[in-house]
Amino acid sequence: MQAFAELTKSGDRCQVHFRYSPEAVLAMNRLKPLGARFRYDDDRNPEWTLPLDLVVMRRLREEFGDGLQLGAALKEWGTKQVRKEQQLQTLAVADDAPLKEMKLNKKLPKLAKWFRPYQRADVMFMATTSCLNLLEPRLGKTTEVIGAVFEADLENGPHLVVAPKSTLDEVWRMEIERWTGHTVVTFYGDLSLAEKAECERTVERCQNEGKPYWFVTTADMIRRGNFPKEKLWNSFTIDEFHKTGLPENKNVFPKVAVSIKAQRKYALSGTPMGGKPIKLWGALHWLEPEKFTSKWRWAAQWLVIETTWGNHKSIGNIIPGREDAFYRTLAPHAVRRLREEVFPQLPQTQWIDVWCDMTKSQAKQYDEFAAAAEVRIDEYHLSATSILAEYTRLKQFANHKCAVEVLSIDEETGHIDMKVKATEESGKIPRLLQNLAERGIDPEDSDGEDQAIIASQFRETAEMIYRYLNRNQIPCEIISGAVKQKDRNRIMQEFQSGKVRVAVLVTAAAGVGITLNKASDVHVLDETWNPDDQTQVTDRAVDTTRNHQVTALVYRSRGTVEQYIKEVNDQKIEVNKNVLDLRRQMAKGVKK
Repeated sequence: MQAFAELTKSGDRCQVHFRYSPEAVLAMNRLKPLGARFRYDDDRNPEWTLPLDLVVMRRLREEFGDGLQLGAALKEWGTKQVRKEQQLQTLAVADDAPLKEMKLNKKLPKLAKWFRPYQRADVMFMATTSCLNLLEPRLGKTTEVIGAVFEADLENGPHLVVAPKSTLDEVWRMEIERWTGHTVVTFYGDLSLAEKAECERTVERCQNEGKPYWFVTTADMIRRGNFPKEKLWNSFTIDEFHKTGLPENKNVFPKVAVSIKAQRKYALSGTPMGGKPIKLWGALHWLEPEKFTSKWRWAAQWLVIETTWGNHKSIGNIIPGREDAFYRTLAPHAVRRLREEVFPQLPQTQWIDVWCDMTKSQAKQYDEFAAAAEVRIDEYHLSATSILAEYTRLKQFANHKCAVEVLSIDEETGHIDMKVKATEESGKIPRLLQNLAERGIDPEDSDGEDQAIIASQFRETAEMIYRYLNRNQIPCEIISGAVKQKDRNRIMQEFQSGKVRVAVLVTAAAGVGITLNKASDVHVLDETWNPDDQTQVTDRAVDTTRNHQVTALVYRSRGTVEQYIKEVNDQKIEVNKNVLDLRRQMAKGVKK
């Protein structure tokens, strides 16, 4: 097949001309999911056009092979794009890079001097382009953002940071003030009216005087429009982007975030995918909305799309055989490091499965509700969301026996609204106490020094364990979404000093912004459907400056939905490793 490709007159798409043949038309139809469109040009001649994108152009070459001829303008565009892609790919897997002498104040040259080699390479990469920073937790993503801003000569201006509330002061303010001396304004919903007014005055003063400032806030404040209106921010960073709603462009936050203009954008997360590659698209769309325009078009390029009942389309993993090409196109937009790469001397977290038998009454209750849930799923053809709600309820019964109060039943949908209260009737509690005692946390051993973290997805379960341990003379504290920041700080300080032996955490509320690295053991009472949640909460005990073994014990009840969750999460972990780590290591070897 013969075809000729060239830039359109507007220069924003590629136009393709060929002598009609059924094979050529079929080839172009195969490119429709990637944005191929048939039209008539200004002279009423038929032509096909394609988005101007390297991935799409490579697919066009795959279809026509050596029969594809390129126009001069398209060839020049492609040469520049390939050169830029190769430079970024090389830098993304570099072990080190030279940084220039940083300016503005006396502290930053010291920061550049004490960057680790991998951080220097990351800073250079981030200074060159807006990108995803996917370093594992505790490897210095916050500091790399600050260094990149200075390396790119963008320090003298406004900077916007969106982060979890627990990290606004304890992480972002501390690091920015430590290294820059810039004005930092932390703004969130819990501030008093007087405090908010003071924040507004500080921002206005910096704007009027032309001084650099960092406005550090939450995704909720961005959704509400409560942030300074700058025409162009020097940098815009979204920390823990996977928790902001950014992966799904139908949410309010990504719509507002995309409308905010910035010279550099950084999306940070050590656990970005949760085993689902499609979750990367939202962040890529935010970084380059003109390039990553369509979620479904991007999915069609790389991912398996299946049509299920009700003509519902589900997006799966990477199309077999496309893994290397997927990583090649991701590499210019992302930097990724693992702790085991940059700190090979540190012991890796040891994961242990703890299988538990439910008590007789707990098992009886679980079986009754499992049977009822199966009937509701079969008879009412529940939506995916409703089925997940059923599974979540079963997870609570797998944890412990529950006191249940049925509030209402929807006759049309089969949905049951119930109030569930945790009891101490559980097959997991005896195993938990046994493991704590084996590790030196025992009421009869008041002189012990061992400390531990206990985590649960459910606040009711965490509160029950908290009350149970305190009643059994094991000093512990709890951190949940209801705990205020000042109390979180106090609990962390008391735990780090040894006054508190056990910290009970609600997984979602304490997965970031918490340092409890005096603990050597993390007891996960129940795992979520996202394996990254368990990684985040376990990393609270990790410290790159302390050479200690962290053991994560994951408790599961036999013969329950928890066995299925483990199977699903094991598959997601493999996807995470293959997409983010295995292919990157292969590319790194090729570059060397």
